[in-house]
Amino acid sequence: MKRSFSKVLAILVSMTMVMAALSACGTQKEEPAASGGTAGSTAAGETKTAEPAAAPDADSAGDQAPAAGDITIGTSISTLTNEFFVAMKLGLEEAAKENGVKIVETNADNDTAKQTSQIEDLISQGASAIICNPIDSDAIVTAQQKAVDAGIPLIYADRGSTSDGYTAFLATDNVAMGAIAADKIAEFLTDKYGEPKGKVVEIEGLAGASATRDRGEGFHKQLEEKYPDIEVVAQQAGDFNQETSLNVMQNIIQAQPEFDAVYGHNDDCTLGALKAIEGSGLLKPAGDKEHIYIVGIDGVADALEAIRQGSIDVTISQDPIGMGKKAIELAIQAVNGETVEKDQIQGHYVIDSTNVDDETNWANAVK
Repeated sequence: MKRSFSKVLAILVSMTMVMAALSACGTQKEEPAASGGTAGSTAAGETKTAEPAAAPDADSAGDQAPAAGDITIGTSISTLTNEFFVAMKLGLEEAAKENGVKIVETNADNDTAKQTSQIEDLISQGASAIICNPIDSDAIVTAQQKAVDAGIPLIYADRGSTSDGYTAFLATDNVAMGAIAADKIAEFLTDKYGEPKGKVVEIEGLAGASATRDRGEGFHKQLEEKYPDIEVVAQQAGDFNQETSLNVMQNIIQAQPEFDAVYGHNDDCTLGALKAIEGSGLLKPAGDKEHIYIVGIDGVADALEAIRQGSIDVTISQDPIGMGKKAIELAIQAVNGETVEKDQIQGHYVIDSTNVDDETNWANAVK
């Protein structure tokens, strides 16, 4: 019996071991495959390569474009004493509202150090993008590099930089506008003398500004190539400012009282010159044989009124409102990672007595 019990006990132990082994096989867990590795055994005992993970959709991607409400665009305008830049500011604000983005506005008051500091502040505040109208094309380079280093898109409007590290530059063709100014003055002087000859005073813009450089270049190149008998008898900086241009023109009149025409790099230059001409008793209306022809750039309201009165002959108009709106659009595109064309040119056109009251002129539209 003892021997029989031993046999039974051995059978029971063997059965227990078999059941334990079977239980282990049935409950063994499959370890998850590492990313890019292989999965565990299949039910048939085979292995297979793991399928690559699907790319996250746009809503779950870590680098998705920010919502419009999360975009903050900083702006640095050179000055708000110039009607052109007041209109640009209006365009910036309208486009920001239309697109649902936040805007932080600053005014540099024609102070290069102040503008650099403002851009540095916008960077430190975490602006998504910055739109700048530089006072000085060289001085802005330091601030530009800081924006680049911070990975913040930088859009220039109307005036640019001497360095190409910016995201986009939105401007009018200033060289072409300078050439048109030369053509218009040549046309007027041909009417007066029967050929394109005479003496011209040039009131330049702000030293260092790209617009000053380009408007002067286009004007002088056109005179040299097409109108060699038109002489620039005086050339001084009016700094795009009426008061400065008034003072400069008064000095020119004292030193050089004989001239036929004035070319101003913007309308504030020509309006200041007009005041000096009037104050000196030299002002004659259009059509008078002693009329001094005046040609400027920008299309501001006071220039349009002077054209109506026959005091100024031409202003070559830009579109500052449209430029401000376009700058906001470019900034949003850059923040969203879209490809932005680096250099973009806006249109321009001549305003004279024939179209001065056209409602499409930006200065008439913002009354």
